[in-house]
Amino acid sequence: MASSCSSHLPSSIMTLPTQKHLSSVDAVFGNDDLVTEILLRVPAKAVLKLKLVSKKWLSIISPTSFAILHTRRNPHTVSALLLNFSSFFKEPSKHKYVSLDGKSLVYLSYDFLDFDPNNLGCFSTYVSQSCNGLLLCPKWKWCSTERSKPTDYIFNPTTRQFALLPLPPNDGKYFTRIQLVFDPLESPRYRVVCIQFFNSELKIYVYSSETKDWKLSVKLENFDLLSVNFTDGVSWNGAVHWMSPMGNGLSFLLDMECLQTIPRPPLPENWQDKNFRYFGESGGQLHFIGILAGNQNPDDLNMGIVSPDMSHDQSTDQSIVVYSMERGCSKWFAKYCLHMNAIVMAYPEITGDKDLTASPFSAEKWFDLLSFIEGSDEEGALLVMRTSGEIISYSFKNNILKKILSFPLKHATCYAFNYTETLSCV
Repeated sequence: MASSCSSHLPSSIMTLPTQKHLSSVDAVFGNDDLVTEILLRVPAKAVLKLKLVSKKWLSIISPTSFAILHTRRNPHTVSALLLNFSSFFKEPSKHKYVSLDGKSLVYLSYDFLDFDPNNLGCFSTYVSQSCNGLLLCPKWKWCSTERSKPTDYIFNPTTRQFALLPLPPNDGKYFTRIQLVFDPLESPRYRVVCIQFFNSELKIYVYSSETKDWKLSVKLENFDLLSVNFTDGVSWNGAVHWMSPMGNGLSFLLDMECLQTIPRPPLPENWQDKNFRYFGESGGQLHFIGILAGNQNPDDLNMGIVSPDMSHDQSTDQSIVVYSMERGCSKWFAKYCLHMNAIVMAYPEITGDKDLTASPFSAEKWFDLLSFIEGSDEEGALLVMRTSGEIISYSFKNNILKKILSFPLKHATCYAFNYTETLSCV
């Protein structure tokens, strides 16, 4: 029987490639610094799974220092939306993770927010805010014989870690609003701003995750509470900002512990509060979004030129205008415009059976603006809207409308929270 060629080769030559390969692998995985650099480039959820690879990898990933470095290395871009559907208290709220490209959808279980083993039975927890990967989750003790008091959690849905905020000082007479502030590029610590007001008295407390305590930062005796709406604040550029639908705004600067007014967007004289649609932060920018009559252009708006009002002839002759704030908070400028007719032409289902000429304001009722996401140069800006039974997105870069999700609850309330994976500690 003829012998194989390999039988005549020296054993050292036969095993050399394997030995080289193994030695290279050993060299890589035996170098803790090199392994750390590799793991820092892995997405947050995948990193958590890699803890199971070995005890060494577990020891590298587990320390707080790794979580801080991983968060700084990975930009806090929005990868998905956390959607909260509720049907007027007829059934428990439903939560879904949906990717912005509509390619993946995760139905979260009813116990998604049951992260605290001590929060049993008579507590109801919900999501009220998201900030760079962390969620603010209040809870109410519905079955308590005493007056219900909200207690707030800071929750990281990626790591399932949570922290229970101590109640801020309050003698019971003040109305309270809470705002989460977290920018991992500035600090690994988060802060919480508590606004308390009653009659003409205003107090602002700030909680620090570093000191674990509340500090009184502002106290004003004669404050015009009607001048600002403290309901929906937005964290941006080291401050919390509040805007009214008419464009009047106020900022609380955390480091300087003071209040200052925000410039009003360049809105037309006939602007009404029902034209306002959205106020939020994305991509390190502050945005104010509303509807203007006519086919608007950002360059014209920034020069003070507003297209004529033709909405009396056709209700679709309106534009969604996105205003962005300059970094120094000195002025707003129009950045994007989307003509309503473009939406109707690309997505006629949005109008349903409505008469397009019935009312100049009917276009405003065709959708709810859920979120605005300022992506990278490659991805572009994305507008996320809810229509009757569907959630759609519009890409300003590609001028494309895309259906993200269909849902049967046409009359349900839907809230959207930007979702970012992060290893940030709470």
